[in-house]
Amino acid sequence: MGGVVPEATHIRRIVVESAPALFALPCLDRECKEGGHDVTHSIVRALIAGETRFEGDHTCSGRVGTGDCNRVLHYVGIATYR
Repeated sequence: MGGVVPEATHIRRIVVESAPALFALPCLDRECKEGGHDVTHSIVRALIAGETRFEGDHTCSGRVGTGDCNRVLHYVGIATYR
């Protein structure tokens, strides 16, 4: 089991000269309670290192019914610098 859910594929372009950063995304499971994906630390670390491409996975820590959600978000970032 597993794979990419086509409806969940999303591209968002973010242009920022200088600003505080927060990369927090909601869990896409409608039944998930108190879950989500805060990938701020990983993305900021990659940007500070000057990486032009980075990717990672984050497991939701929310709850679905009486069990853990465990839905996995896979993200890919492409950065350009001046």
